[in-house]
Amino acid sequence: MKYLHLTYIFVLFSMAAIAQEWKMYRIDPVIQVSLPEKFERKDTLGQTLISSDAPFGTIQITISPDNPKTTPDIEKERHLKRYYDDFRNRLLSTSAGGSILNERDTTVGKLKVKDLTLAVDSGSGKQYRNIRILHEEGNTYTFQYLFKDIHREYALPESRTFFHSIRFPADADVATQFTNPENTTGETPPGGKRKIIISAGVLLILIGIIYILWRRRRRH
Repeated sequence: MKYLHLTYIFVLFSMAAIAQEWKMYRIDPVIQVSLPEKFERKDTLGQTLISSDAPFGTIQITISPDNPKTTPDIEKERHLKRYYDDFRNRLLSTSAGGSILNERDTTVGKLKVKDLTLAVDSGSGKQYRNIRILHEEGNTYTFQYLFKDIHREYALPESRTFFHSIRFPADADVATQFTNPENTTGETPPGGKRKIIISAGVLLILIGIIYILWRRRRRH
């Protein structure tokens, strides 16, 4: 019992020391976030990749500028939601056997974000990615905290520390999340056309039903 008590105290002191090693960094003109002192930053293929090994997990941040060949036109909140949904689907498609947990569309300050957890069982134990997707000022930010199920007890508080530390300008709001036309494909995110077609089909069916009922009444 005494050994367990000493171990518990040691863990608490270790975590306190670990927490002191995290510092706020400005990763670009828009975003600040708390990271362990040792992290790597790479600019490749037009993207910025930031990674760091935390005590109980791994942090990854990707900054992807809008691309006229691939970024859809985001002019309204519903376009932003569809963009996040499509981004989620693409993340899932790159993870064989993965599943989405705890997905929610929410706000951080005045900005719209999508939070979710991607769970993968590789055969050697479950692994999780806590993910936040944010489009702001012409960039898509993907914040990820990866951890193994066996580290869950300490990884989850560490993950919350990471996500709660994300900061952006006080004047940022939904309007700054929309795209500039010259930086997009000019088309709305996937899903819009399909909904329009479905709505049009439903409307035609309703018109047809009303017309049939009207004809029957005239006959009688």
